[in-house]
Amino acid sequence: MSDYFEELITKNKLGISDYKKFENASKNLTIIRAHTLIKNPIKGKFDYKHLKAIHKHIFQDVFSWAGKDRYELGLYSAMFKGNSMFCAGKFIPSEANRIFNNLAKKNYFMDIKNIDDFAVNLAEFLGDLNALHPFREGNGRTERIFVNELAKNAGFKLDLGLISQKDTIDASIKAMDCDFSLYENLIKAMLKENIY
Repeated sequence: MSDYFEELITKNKLGISDYKKFENASKNLTIIRAHTLIKNPIKGKFDYKHLKAIHKHIFQDVFSWAGKDRYELGLYSAMFKGNSMFCAGKFIPSEANRIFNNLAKKNYFMDIKNIDDFAVNLAEFLGDLNALHPFREGNGRTERIFVNELAKNAGFKLDLGLISQKDTIDASIKAMDCDFSLYENLIKAMLKENIY
């Protein structure tokens, strides 16, 4: 087991030191918290603060640092998963600012009514958000809920949770090279137009 997961275990709020037991307990608790957001989504402005509030809600039972990014935790170096290298912690504030300012400039995609155009814009945003990877754990779950709500706010129905883990990982790896085509295709397959 890596030092990364050792630290996650020793700093969890559950008092569980066995990784498999911790993973199961954590998954159950976060599923329950995430499910509550379907009926009662967190109100926000679709900014970085909103993303962090979603993370805090989902992981509040598991980590004392829920809702805090790697920069706030003093983790300034890059983060690696497999062959992917995510944004260095020291650049998270500036990169988050860039990503969410760009989203605001695009009016949170609310002016886009065409599925193809919406999928292109959302795929690029999701790719950037994944590359940012602000949290030590739980980035994917937090991103999916945020992006589903962002789509709903723009007049579309989307459930990224229906996409397989393998497809999500493949799309995120391609997006790290600024190829958002897999994300775009996956989003397009799940999108329904103007239902709200």
